[in-house]
Amino acid sequence: MKDTPTMTYCALPLASASLAAPGPAPGPAPGLPSAVGRLDRARARLATRLVAAAGPDGLLRAPCDSRILESALALRLLTVTGVDPDAQERLMRRLKTAVDEGAPDPVQEAAARAALGEYVDGPAALTRLLGGFDHFTAGRKRLMFQTVLAELGAHPFPALASPGRVFEARGQQRWLATEMAALKVLYAFGTGSPRLVTEDDWRTLAPCALPGPPPYGNHLARTLALLALRHRPRYAAAVGARARELRELLREDGGLPFITGMDVFATATGGLALAGAGAPTHTLRALAAALIERQNQDGGWGFDRAVAQSDVDDTSYCVEFLRATAPERFGAEVAAAGRYLLARRGEDGGFPTFEPGTASEVAITAAAVNALAPDPAHRTVVEAAVRFMVARQEAAGPFERSWSLNESNALFRTVLAYDSFHTVAPGHPTGTEVLRARARAVARLVDTQNPDGGWGHVPSDPSDPISTAYALIAVARTPTVPSAVGATERAVRHLLDRQRPDGGFVSRPDQAGPRPLAYHVPLLTDVCVLLGLNHARAAASRDPRRTPTPTGKEAV
Repeated sequence: MKDTPTMTYCALPLASASLAAPGPAPGPAPGLPSAVGRLDRARARLATRLVAAAGPDGLLRAPCDSRILESALALRLLTVTGVDPDAQERLMRRLKTAVDEGAPDPVQEAAARAALGEYVDGPAALTRLLGGFDHFTAGRKRLMFQTVLAELGAHPFPALASPGRVFEARGQQRWLATEMAALKVLYAFGTGSPRLVTEDDWRTLAPCALPGPPPYGNHLARTLALLALRHRPRYAAAVGARARELRELLREDGGLPFITGMDVFATATGGLALAGAGAPTHTLRALAAALIERQNQDGGWGFDRAVAQSDVDDTSYCVEFLRATAPERFGAEVAAAGRYLLARRGEDGGFPTFEPGTASEVAITAAAVNALAPDPAHRTVVEAAVRFMVARQEAAGPFERSWSLNESNALFRTVLAYDSFHTVAPGHPTGTEVLRARARAVARLVDTQNPDGGWGHVPSDPSDPISTAYALIAVARTPTVPSAVGATERAVRHLLDRQRPDGGFVSRPDQAGPRPLAYHVPLLTDVCVLLGLNHARAAASRDPRRTPTPTGKEAV
């Protein structure tokens, strides 16, 4: 990036309330942490770490840790192509260590053991993993994992009634179309029915044979594609070349990650965290300028550099950060992003993650609301989106787990969206229903807080910093509710007690993809915790009278 200001950072103002509701700051509210100085020092150390993560191009560097599934498939690719014994050995050590220490889920354990040549009951692994996975993608995920484990030798390929159609992914995101085409090819050749494969399938896979980073930043999709392309002689040389390049993509532990990283997502969310912590204007504008350079032609953003597949989640966070940083500078880019978001809106008023016409999701809809609400031109769209969220939560409970494995992720995002709605549409006829839904979300968090003050992915899970930070955002924004105030104080103590000597935090993986498989981007832990602590700090200066509740009494 040209002419990017150098991002230096020395100290933070101790009293930043930039994420608080607008209005006077009368001083610390009763019941909130009295050790404001300790809280501000923790935020300053976290913010300094985030600024230090910026790369030469201005984006925060947020690489992804290696994962067992991709490592098993990479070993399979190197084995069938017969290249790079040293890389094969590194991958084998990574998989053996994972099996010895305990894989994070049954499917990845099955994949590791199959790649190592050990017997495993693959179908049972799928049952254990997906038995409680209540999601619109569950059927597709079962087919995907069955086929992957069959390719790795864990069990035979599944018997399919209509194999020519079950692998279709029309209207889906590009890397999913690539994955499904690859799985179709692997199934066809694995079952002795290569005539199932069409020229369109080969064309879908062809970009993965080209040199350079994996298309869409997705190592899983590319590795599957290369395994499929090996079945067509014309791609043999390219597949071998890409297999030899794998050694450069392995992490220090010898494994291959799911994706290249989440630099765009981390820069947008990290930028919001830094803005809330009082970072200098030149630092924020440098991050914003780096994001502008990564905006896709359709007006949206992907999760990492060079990811041309935009999505509603990343685009919404980018819009929030650009608007918070310099709306007068980035009006055209924000407007283009708004058009991208509006084009994805579903008939039900909600928003999907990727392509229009696919299923709307609560957390993604909340993201779109937070991005669109400040523009009065979008009021009708925002109202419909909020009605979708309320109706979905009334029908199924506000506890969606989607791209995050946390209940608290969707809960805090809906709380923010409801607050955005009340800011732009005070006195709206649906206001009482919205307040009731907000109260339910906060009550769920208050009721499920662990005795140590933290939260886990779901109730009864051990506490971890990311889950706790998500929940803290919601409860800290509810200062008129005594139970939420107490939950805020306990959560802040929990987090501050777990800050490491280097200022950072370590957490269990939170992101999921393909859902429900976890993957980990360590920098996001610091980002999420700083966001949570910012909201707690803002609560200490917020006028409680400005937080809406249905009756003026305790809403939880």
